[in-house]
Amino acid sequence: MTSRQLPPRTDAETYVAGTGASLADELDRLSRELAQRDDILSIAAHELRNPLHSLALHLALARAMAQSGDAALAAERLLRAEQVLRRYSERVTVLLDLLPAGGEGYPLHVRETDAAALLRTLAQVYEEEAQARDIQLRVEAEEPCVGMLDPIALEQVADNLLLNAFKHSGGSRVTLRCRCDASHCTVEVEDNGRGIADEDREHVFEKYAVATRSPRGTGSGLGLWIVARLVRAQGGDLRMTQAPGGGCRFVIRIPI
Repeated sequence: MTSRQLPPRTDAETYVAGTGASLADELDRLSRELAQRDDILSIAAHELRNPLHSLALHLALARAMAQSGDAALAAERLLRAEQVLRRYSERVTVLLDLLPAGGEGYPLHVRETDAAALLRTLAQVYEEEAQARDIQLRVEAEEPCVGMLDPIALEQVADNLLLNAFKHSGGSRVTLRCRCDASHCTVEVEDNGRGIADEDREHVFEKYAVATRSPRGTGSGLGLWIVARLVRAQGGDLRMTQAPGGGCRFVIRIPI
């Protein structure tokens, strides 16, 4: 039995085949770009909502203080609102920088930063929210932790971890820690809440992952994904362990 040879392709058939391959490549490229833009929009929607909520809280307290005739406390609240607005402006700038990059990489802006002082300031911003949720917020960051870091990225990491603990842990205490050694800055956020089930832990840093098997509140599934992305962008690593008493402890290590 002889093999049958296929007739040679015509120029038209070769052109159509090449065009089909090029079209498939182009569709694949466009699909990746759309996915990257979707990531950027997800980050923007999540990251810009957090400071706005804090800003609204401080402005409401400032108005209440002003109406009660306590000008000094009203001025203090307005100062805090100004600080939140400055942070908001910095985040918008970072997100606008991210757009031209097509979502491929987070644009780091590294400078000498005292991570401990930055985190103490962040904790002050969230004092009222913690109190409103009947949560005791502890800060263990007294020693200076100075190194070459991206302060906006570090703040966003701690911001998301704190809000995650506030909203979803079901605990009454959240602890924020910061310490340094010669090469790394280590940040921990620990709660005494309900913890995360073993089945959920391996997926907790994935995009849109929600801890369905854990007795914690559900969210958008973006906060911890953003944390993981920002930590990786800074060359760091993160892990989640069970805290004493059954809560969660998130540990971030970033080279300085």
